[in-house]
Amino acid sequence: MKKVTGYFKICRNFIYLCLIRLLYRKQKFDKKYYVSICAIFKNEGKYLKEWIDYHLVAGVEHFYLYNNFSDDNYKKILDPYVKAGIVTLTEWPVEHGQRSAYNDCVAKYSDESNWIGFIDLDEYVCPVKWNSIKDWLKNYERYPLASAFWRMFSSSGVMKEDRSKTLIEQFTVCSDVISTSKMFLNTHWSKRIKEFRISHICRFKFWGKLAPDNAYLFFMQGARKKEVDVQINHYFSKSAEYWAKKKMVVGDAYYQTSENKRPWESFFWCEDICNKTDYKIFKFLVKLKMKAEE
Repeated sequence: MKKVTGYFKICRNFIYLCLIRLLYRKQKFDKKYYVSICAIFKNEGKYLKEWIDYHLVAGVEHFYLYNNFSDDNYKKILDPYVKAGIVTLTEWPVEHGQRSAYNDCVAKYSDESNWIGFIDLDEYVCPVKWNSIKDWLKNYERYPLASAFWRMFSSSGVMKEDRSKTLIEQFTVCSDVISTSKMFLNTHWSKRIKEFRISHICRFKFWGKLAPDNAYLFFMQGARKKEVDVQINHYFSKSAEYWAKKKMVVGDAYYQTSENKRPWESFFWCEDICNKTDYKIFKFLVKLKMKAEE
């Protein structure tokens, strides 16, 4: 019965996407930004600059960032980007504030950006078969959303990070499995949203939950596909030192509970499943280093 239900969802999704292709051909992508990213963060000052710079060279134009109880130097780091009009910074002192921050972003900024992606500060969107995130999204302009899939990255055996190197060049060992999608929302569909659930799921009025092209088929295959057009490098653990000082001490912006503080078992779980190296993101490395020197 479960398998039948899965195939029914695939067929229904395929029919809806065919209808969408016929009914929504003339959308104008003429807003202030073509693609932006929304993220909520807490005490991520150590990685903020690299994360923003990377996504700038990968094709993102603007960032809607929500500060969730940070007490580090995030303002000093973000100030140049705010003054340059690259970052819109919102103070968001809301417990369990991820979902409400995302909904606030959709409500306030859908008229500014054609696409808004919802990712975390430990996630780097890598357009594997495209030159930029923008080039990838141009293929989905008739769809309500586009899905990018996680590839988990481990500590790569790094005990303590080398701050003379970028994060993406230090952590290259990853899982062979692609899983869990994050979405980029086509904001022309914002008013048709029925239910917005953090960064993974969005349900639309009439259409229900939609996914572009083969996303349902992808999950039906058990998330074992080896390659995708776009992947999200999810730097789950980073160094052993980072894990001990950050993940084991502080909960994330969504839960912020003691239950979500990560034990060593989670760290070693990631170590166990990561058994290959992946350098796809290195095609942006020189541009990232050049941007860091500006």
